[in-house]
Amino acid sequence: MPNPHPTQPPRGTGKFALIAGVIVALMIAVTFVGMNAQHAQDMKAKQEGQVKPSEVPMHEKDLGKAPVQPK
Repeated sequence: MPNPHPTQPPRGTGKFALIAGVIVALMIAVTFVGMNAQHAQDMKAKQEGQVKPSEVPMHEKDLGKAPVQPK
């Protein structure tokens, strides 16, 4: 015999889903803006002739990097 009073879903489920969705959307937006800001900063530094520390040659025979300038 079916139950005449079906069990109600937990209260606040929709509210929780909405809040979780907003938090995820904010995280994506902040990441996107932050990456664009970092890219803009890198491009500005590159245009000014600055070299990123990760691209500085460690030795004159490093492959794939700019040659070391003699002093």
